[in-house]
Amino acid sequence: MIISAAMLFSLLLNVLLQIKQVDRSMRTESENLFWQINQILVQNEKDVEQIKEDFRQSCLISAKAAAYIMQSRPEIIGNQPELEKIAGLLQIDEFHIFDTEGNLYAGSLPKYFGMNFNSGEQMQFFLPMLEDRSLELCQEITPNTAESKLMQYAAVWQEDGKGIVQIGMEPDRVVEAMKRNELSYIFSIVTADEGNVICAVDPDTHEVLGSTDGNYIKKDVKELGINAENLTNGEEGFRTKFDGEKSYCVFSRTGSVILGRICPESRMYHSVYKSTRMLSLYLALLGILIIAAISKYLDRYIVRGISSVNKKLRVITGGDLDTRVSVDTTPEFLELSEQINEMIESLLDVPNKFSAVLDIVSIPVGIYEYRLNMKRVLTTSGLGGILCLSSEEIQRILSDHELFEAKLEEIRRCPEEVERGIYRLPWEEERYIRMDSIPYENGILGILLDVTEDMVEKHHIVYERDRDFLTGLYNRRAFYSKFQGLLDENKDCGHAVLFLADADGLKSVNDRYGHAGGDEYLRGIAEVLRACPASKKIVSRLGGDEFALLIYGGKDRAELERYINAIQETVNKSSVEINGQVSMPVRFSAGYAFFPEDGSDCHELMELVDMRMYEAKKARGYEPRNKSGI
Repeated sequence: MIISAAMLFSLLLNVLLQIKQVDRSMRTESENLFWQINQILVQNEKDVEQIKEDFRQSCLISAKAAAYIMQSRPEIIGNQPELEKIAGLLQIDEFHIFDTEGNLYAGSLPKYFGMNFNSGEQMQFFLPMLEDRSLELCQEITPNTAESKLMQYAAVWQEDGKGIVQIGMEPDRVVEAMKRNELSYIFSIVTADEGNVICAVDPDTHEVLGSTDGNYIKKDVKELGINAENLTNGEEGFRTKFDGEKSYCVFSRTGSVILGRICPESRMYHSVYKSTRMLSLYLALLGILIIAAISKYLDRYIVRGISSVNKKLRVITGGDLDTRVSVDTTPEFLELSEQINEMIESLLDVPNKFSAVLDIVSIPVGIYEYRLNMKRVLTTSGLGGILCLSSEEIQRILSDHELFEAKLEEIRRCPEEVERGIYRLPWEEERYIRMDSIPYENGILGILLDVTEDMVEKHHIVYERDRDFLTGLYNRRAFYSKFQGLLDENKDCGHAVLFLADADGLKSVNDRYGHAGGDEYLRGIAEVLRACPASKKIVSRLGGDEFALLIYGGKDRAELERYINAIQETVNKSSVEINGQVSMPVRFSAGYAFFPEDGSDCHELMELVDMRMYEAKKARGYEPRNKSGI
């Protein structure tokens, strides 16, 4: 394969170099051809300008000669045959005599008598002569208005100032010279290689003005497959489909036109294709001989040994680390087999070493590693105990890393503190582990740490911090923290109601049954509030005989009012046993306010509900206690 690739690369490089050389030759030849065409254009333009100037001078001289004759022999002005004879002698086509007002009254062509310098745009050219008698005007070659033939007119004053003489001559010589400067004439004499097209393009309209192939004249280059943008930056050449055939094009701005040369690739690279075919044949024959010799040697001494080693390695990388390599076709393969087996033994012993270290330091941690191209998972010995799995289950999931990852994913679905990577084991009542993994190329290295003791202690501390010891409800600090948190995240709060309750008759219960009886009475109130059917609620004992209930996440006020009515129905049916003997009804005075209708601030709502609660307590005939302020 290497030899074939090298030969193919050499062949391609040779083709590219030849193509590059042909492209360079194409550009060089095109530049020379464009220069020659440009020289023809420049020279023809000079010739035309010179011929125009000579003809102009000839017209003025003829006009002066005619003026001199008219001044010398004024008696022939009315003699028409004589005037026509003079026109013939002077070799002019038209001969006109104007008076001092610019009116044509005599000449070689009577049909124009009566015209003046105001008769049409062509005649108006000579109007300035009526103001300045020193002028001698010669008009540019232009079509005769009456007969639509090309004419050049010249006019001068007679020296005696009695009239203006105008002559007209057909510019046959000038027209012939101009034809030689036309692109169609130039391209008719330009020789192009067979299959090549040489053309000139208008830089503004992108229309083909001239071409060695007349079929392309008057066509837009876009119609022929050339992007107009390439016309201005194509000096380096470009490839396109010209008239449906893949071609190489070179364009260059020359004077007032863009010259181009288009050559079909099939003709342009014909020699390249031919030499490439011959070279390919030689290289193929040489490659076959070399490859046959090398393949025979490799198969006999190397390939068979490599194939045997590969078969064993495929089994090992598949997860069977108990397989050993034993290939002795050559001393080198025997040594390679021994090294592979030693490496496998070392790899298998790594988890045991880690396990021994972890056992010494008594850290409840398990380490695992696996490669994506292997099934088996390597772990330390304590991993099964950390995951609380049986030996059969741990052996099953360690035999296939996909099963192992599925088990870890099951744990990840029970997050405890995701930011710290702590999760609860779903198959144990209260067991927590911390999981971290480090992906690396073609493998995963991970660690599992048993943090159950720390999490249980943390939960206990949080519970004691946030809970009222007597009722098990949230205490004042926890209630305010959660209430303010919900208000800060208004999207979770929705419609809410804040309900405050103050025990009725607690003092009389304490006086009659002691503080133990009063505690039973307070726990009865706590159970009434805890029994509220709302799914989203926060129940708290704020202190003493005062309780708070926050119901949130309601869709509207009507839903919240149904919860308040349910609390009233519950309290009407509730009672507690005092000291296990006396049954006493649970009674309390309450006030409530709705969020956000009655307020959107925690302290504002608490002030309002506290006031309503005390008004309710007073209305029930109980003496309100002194407000401490909320």
